[in-house]
Amino acid sequence: MNLTADKFPDLWTRVLSSVAMVALSVGIFWLGGCWVAAYLTIGVWGMYWEYQRVLRDISKRSPVDLGVMVLTALIAMGVAYIYGWVASVLVLGIGAILLFRRDVVQWLWLSGGVLYIGGAATALLVIFQSSHGLFSVFWILVVVALSDIGGYFAGRLFGGPKLWPAISPKKTWAGTIGGWVLAGLAGLLLGIFGPESIGKSVGISLILTLAAQSGDLLESWLKRRKNVKDASDIIPGHGGLLDRLDGLIAAVLVFFLIQSVFYA
Repeated sequence: MNLTADKFPDLWTRVLSSVAMVALSVGIFWLGGCWVAAYLTIGVWGMYWEYQRVLRDISKRSPVDLGVMVLTALIAMGVAYIYGWVASVLVLGIGAILLFRRDVVQWLWLSGGVLYIGGAATALLVIFQSSHGLFSVFWILVVVALSDIGGYFAGRLFGGPKLWPAISPKKTWAGTIGGWVLAGLAGLLLGIFGPESIGKSVGISLILTLAAQSGDLLESWLKRRKNVKDASDIIPGHGGLLDRLDGLIAAVLVFFLIQSVFYA
């Protein structure tokens, strides 16, 4: 095994950026109110803008499409805050319909983005409103961040067979397992100090890791299909918001599903 610095050229960048993301996000959710609203609004706008950029052959950066996407997500979050998440699903569905195209494939691309990104933003707000909401937000962020760091470190350290080279040529099985290990350890610590039992905390953390890794693969598949390297260059050296939050989007949706089914 090669443990030299050139084996991990941007490890500390990844670690520091993950710590900064977790600290900033938890700090803003701790402040609550208009801070959370502004944070989610900026995040939703940025991700939809990038998604439209990736789909340049379909949407051609139409300001109308972008406006429909952003407004749909914002209204859905407002409705979820006042009336609950069930009503917000209707809003997201209406937004998807408003993006209708005669070409059904194009419409599915656009409507899928509205439902996926807007659904995740709405789900995160609902999670925050629930019992132990701030802890749940922290839980998701920490597990996703550690899954990414563990995957990067183990993948670079051990190498080995590729996970899915046709979609993401750099990801290895070693990296995938490394992400599981670090996320499992995070679940253990969160179970010791958090409101859930250790077994439940570890189990949910591992499920979130699988969701985050699947979300990462999904975005890699989309970028390869659309022949795009990065969603944008908003974050120097790291691409765009979607490139950094692809796993978080999926993890939030899965955590919301677990919470809705087992904690309702």
